[in-house]
Amino acid sequence: MLHDILAIDIQGDVDQAGLERLRTHLGLKKFGRLTDEWDQQFGYRKIDQPGGHYAKIVLYRDFDGSWEVQVMGSENLDLGTDGISALKRELLNGMEAAGFLASVRDEPTSGLS
Repeated sequence: MLHDILAIDIQGDVDQAGLERLRTHLGLKKFGRLTDEWDQQFGYRKIDQPGGHYAKIVLYRDFDGSWEVQVMGSENLDLGTDGISALKRELLNGMEAAGFLASVRDEPTSGLS
């Protein structure tokens, strides 16, 4: 079971070129097709941690057309405050490099010791 760690909303519309830039700058594997209205996931990356734990980063398009990046963690994953802060900086910098503004939602409820 995965638990939410971090959610970042992406401001503005994402076209095909923007999608490719986001995938590149966030280090995401391609997933989904922008032309398919029912597709919601458009890229992902898995970060393996000791003990078989992992975090998963996913780029989503919501049904209302808004975009977000979610970071989820496996049960008992402990990235620590520094690890989450570093990941947050990495993702925000990647979104900015891709040409997008972003806003972080409330602090995570799991993934901390």
